[in-house]
Amino acid sequence: MISLSRNDIEQRYRRVAEAINEKHFKLALDEFSQWLRFSSRQEFFYQFETLGDNYRTLLRYAVEGYKDPQQEIILKSLSASLLSLADELQQSMREPLMPFHFNEKQQLLKYYGEDPDKIITSVDEIFIHREVNKLIGITGSEEDGTTESVPVEMLDRLFKLIWLTEKIKDHHLSFMRRINRSGNIKWYEKSLVVSALTLSLLNFYDPQKFILLIDFAEAGEKHVSQRALVGLILGLIKYDRRIIYHPELTDKIKTLSRDPEIKKNIEMILLQFLMARETEKITREFEEEVLPDMKKMMPKIEDKLQLGDQDEELDMEEKNPGWKGMVDEVPGLFEKIEKFSKMQMEGGDVFMSTFQMLKRFDFFSRMCNWFVPFHRNNPEAGLLIPEYGDLDRRLYDSLEHAFYICNSDKYSFVLNFMAIPTQQRNLIVTNFEAELAQMKEMASEEQMLDQSIGENAIIIQYVQDLYRFYKIFPNHGEFEDIFRKRISFGDLYFYKTFFEKVKFTHKLAEFYFEKEHYYEAIDLYEYLSTREKPTGEYYEKIAFSYQKLGRYKKAVAFYKKAELFDTDRLWILKKLALCYIRLKDYQNALAYFGEALKVQPEDQSIQAQLAQCYINLRDYEKASQIYTRLLFYSPGNVKYLRPAAYCDFVTGKLTQAETGYSELISGSHKASVYDYINAGHVHLCLGERKLALEFYARSLSLKGFSETEFMEAFDEDVPHLLKYGVTADEIPLIKDYLSFQTKIS
Repeated sequence: MISLSRNDIEQRYRRVAEAINEKHFKLALDEFSQWLRFSSRQEFFYQFETLGDNYRTLLRYAVEGYKDPQQEIILKSLSASLLSLADELQQSMREPLMPFHFNEKQQLLKYYGEDPDKIITSVDEIFIHREVNKLIGITGSEEDGTTESVPVEMLDRLFKLIWLTEKIKDHHLSFMRRINRSGNIKWYEKSLVVSALTLSLLNFYDPQKFILLIDFAEAGEKHVSQRALVGLILGLIKYDRRIIYHPELTDKIKTLSRDPEIKKNIEMILLQFLMARETEKITREFEEEVLPDMKKMMPKIEDKLQLGDQDEELDMEEKNPGWKGMVDEVPGLFEKIEKFSKMQMEGGDVFMSTFQMLKRFDFFSRMCNWFVPFHRNNPEAGLLIPEYGDLDRRLYDSLEHAFYICNSDKYSFVLNFMAIPTQQRNLIVTNFEAELAQMKEMASEEQMLDQSIGENAIIIQYVQDLYRFYKIFPNHGEFEDIFRKRISFGDLYFYKTFFEKVKFTHKLAEFYFEKEHYYEAIDLYEYLSTREKPTGEYYEKIAFSYQKLGRYKKAVAFYKKAELFDTDRLWILKKLALCYIRLKDYQNALAYFGEALKVQPEDQSIQAQLAQCYINLRDYEKASQIYTRLLFYSPGNVKYLRPAAYCDFVTGKLTQAETGYSELISGSHKASVYDYINAGHVHLCLGERKLALEFYARSLSLKGFSETEFMEAFDEDVPHLLKYGVTADEIPLIKDYLSFQTKIS
């Protein structure tokens, strides 16, 4: 049997799902039938035949005029069943192509087996010893690190058991609900269970997984609840169009949405999810804007801090008075660092590139450790080291309150700290404490501290943990990257039905617009225009987004709609004119620049654009008049001097043109190859052939400009040369002469 690639399997799955979502059930059956030919699993064939028979029966009753009040419910049930069968078919075909998933599943089967009772017993063993100790009076304290920890190997197996569970069965429901209700299971252990459940849902759809996440969210245990809400939202984004087939689930979501605090947290999750998708851009900006300037600063730092003298006593209490001066020596560096610091406090992930290389410790070889919350009792983190004494407590306290670093990176920090020579550890902890105090002060000034150290910090850190897993976990290629999915909130059923507030939707639109995600911004502003009375600002931003995407006709249409409102008319006129230039409709561009000039007659940039339109319309005389006026107010300005000289040449003002090109070529700015060519043209028309040939030769001598390019540029201006005294016979001779000279040189 021919095997399909993973990409082909996923495409076939999408075609079935899209047909069902568009209510084309017959098409979905046909697509599934074609796909099913590549499977050898007989149970899939039997289930598919049953679904087909049921649908044909429904059709027969419908066309015979039988009014079945249950018809819509039956159709939803058939759709849910076919999608579920498609899930199973996809999973069975993908599994052999995903070795990490396959091997982990085989290891779990060896350990747990398939007997539900044995699985329940094994899971109970993970936590039951702690409950027994509590009953007989043996307890510990999280503060002093004496709480008995569950062996990491057992937690890791439980994590993978939940993650690899496809359909939730009664025994799964039983043990996960017991975990949720138990007061003896620590918050960080429950958090791991929730993370595993989230991965399980994103791996394989099951409405029961949604319901379990809602149960964890409603339990109200802060760290656990926030993670459950994140998992719920990620699941809803991925499976938005499937939840309508499960009334029990939509009822639960509806109830959840009535809680104003939960609604507020969900808004934060959505914004943070969008912010996480900016990480690559933030990393790129940091590496391009800040790191090069910091490298320039390094020699000064080494000299001014006398880093060569390691034995000298350092005063830990006093700030270095040279720091600000050093930053000032690299113009703009302080502002750039401040910009990224603010980004960091707002949830921007500025540490991804810093900590990416520190994920190679053995700690991260366990899958569950990518999701474990930062806590003192983690036996693998190495925090509880007797000889460190007070240093251990200080490091833990600082990291615990570092609201701007995610859990995964905190563990990276600790593990790297362990590898640092002992004499440097105290200095690092002291500097880290100072940095934390500074960040808190900045947050306080921005009135951000309360939200940053509360529930929002848990969400921000957890989303960043998820981001690291999906981007740099060694086997991340086997997981569908949730951060790559394009989201159109105006099309999301769960958002519009349960969580939407127009004010927040506007905030999402602003986020997309400010971050230059113009397709998404257009979708949301157009959607908002249907939800409330349209504003000129909506149309302006839609138009601007289309302009940035190069869709100038659409941009023009929306700029004209924006014109109808009491907005910045001058700005719109200039944008309309620029769009018409891009469309090469210079007459309309000319008209709009003309209107703009009536509003702001002295604006030189508008006048220059007007002149450019005249050049494109070959009306060099009018263009020349404008450039002459511009040069009167701004003499020597190359932006005006270059086109002015060319206009003088093509309109026969050769002496004036010669003066312009002389100024261009002898000035402090760098002359272009075309300046030399055009100067040659002018001298050729003036009968000064020797000078003309010198200028032509200089253009040919410039690097990056070929003889072919020269000849093409020369030929474009032949009509002007013929017009001003150069004969047709001379032109090929001049070109051949220059060609010979180029080869000789």
